Amino acid sequence: MAKLLTDSEFQRFSELQQKQASFTITTEEADELRDIVARAQQKRDDRAAAMQSIETHIQQFGITPDELFSSEQIAEAARTFGLIPAAKKERVLPPSFTFNGKPYQWTRALPDDIRVPLFDAFTAGQSVKSFIATPKDAIRCANTIARLERETGTVYADAWLEELSLTRTMVEEALAKLPA
Repeated sequence: MAKLLTDSEFQRFSELQQKQASFTITTEEADELRDIVARAQQKRDDRAAAMQSIETHIQQFGITPDELFSSEQIAEAARTFGLIPAAKKERVLPPSFTFNGKPYQWTRALPDDIRVPLFDAFTAGQSVKSFIATPKDAIRCANTIARLERETGTVYADAWLEELSLTRTMVEEALAKLPA
């Protein structure tokens, strides 16, 4: 009922309901209470008719949810109604590298086997695409470049960013998320 009434109407509705419960309501107040309830029911009926009309049009024209709402809006609605967990956990995997056919993960420390040639190439202004194990994962690539920039103090060239399908903005956002 509260969603169908304005704040002032709901406040008056509550007052009149209390009077009715304590049997101190006058006939004029009882009429006012009936009018408030009738307006709320009319709004509910109007909304139900509008929703039915919308549902009919959606079915008639074969409209899919993704045509009406963005994926973020759909996910937010699913979270609201408990269909998926409420907390959105962003799990970003650590940067992965390959060098001489050997895989490496940059968790806390990067082994010298790959650190030296990777850092040398990076600081020399060369492409490091051949080192990156997941070049198609833009988020991991941005994190990798951000981490390399922070550790070497060198800025990766925009041409090499384009080679990895990254933008300077993506790297700056990744840099901002890196722990101090």
